[in-house]
Parts: sequence; structure tokens; C-alpha cells
Amino acid sequence: MIKSFQLSFTVLIVFTVLILGVVGNVEQKSQDWCWSIVNKDRCLQKECESLCSKKHPKGKFMCIPSTPGGPFQCHCRHPCR
Repeated sequence: MIKSFQLSFTVLIVFTVLILGVVGNVEQKSQDWCWSIVNKDRCLQKECESLCSKKHPKGKFMCIPSTPGGPFQCHCRHPCR
């Protein structure tokens, strides 16, 4: 009886350590993202993509209107430092 309890306890501990490792790894990979305006006058897709990748190599670009119905601005989403 003690051996089965000891085995169950060992399996529970190993399982807990594995779960905590997976959760910690997922939390480590999630980063905070920051936004910066690369070009506030206009947003042409190729130009915006180029400017964003030059300024932030891991950045993703997006054209967002400055005001409803207004001109689009080039925004770059990148990992915060």
C-alpha cells in the first residue's frame, strides 16, 4: 500500500513539474507589443512594410486611419524593449 502511494505521489510530482514548465514557457513567449507611427502623412502598403521592417526587423505594419474618414497612417507593431 505504501509503494502504490509513493508511486502515485511521484507521478503527481512529475506531472506537476511538467505542467509548470509548459505554462512558464508559454508565458515567456508572450511579449508586450508596442506601436509606433512610421509615416503619419500616408500609408502605401509596400512603403509602409519597408519602413517598418527597417525600423523594427520583427515589426508588423498596418495602415490605420488617423481620424474616422481621414488619411491613413503607417503604424508598426513591434516587441517592446
